[in-house]
Amino acid sequence: MIEPGRAATLTHTVTHADLASAHARDAGERYPDVLSTPALLSLIERACADVLRDVVGEGQLSVGVTTHLNHLAPTPLGADVSATATFRDIDGALYWFDVVASDALGPVGTGSHARAIVERAAIEARAAKRRRAE
Repeated sequence: MIEPGRAATLTHTVTHADLASAHARDAGERYPDVLSTPALLSLIERACADVLRDVVGEGQLSVGVTTHLNHLAPTPLGADVSATATFRDIDGALYWFDVVASDALGPVGTGSHARAIVERAAIEARAAKRRRAE
């Protein structure tokens, strides 16, 4: 069992692949050279998964289910950004976290995130079934 208040913090240096501009797929799309929201979410998800590491059993994974994220400020290329996930509670099968991300100048993101613990084989089988249905 995991106790409320348990937390994990991960720090990442923003790379070119993390920039919003890296998500452009054609010449008409323009995005800034700052940390993208998907990259911020990835760091947050990893911090939440780190908190759950000890409760995830053999053959299991934790997967993101729901996210409420406020991306508050731009973080430039080369800057360090840290995400802290603090376990709040369990609601049914969902493990809920409060999340805060910061760079050297202060908060860049806040929100909540829920994860579920699933059997790896089961979720991969469901994905394969969806692929066959295409």
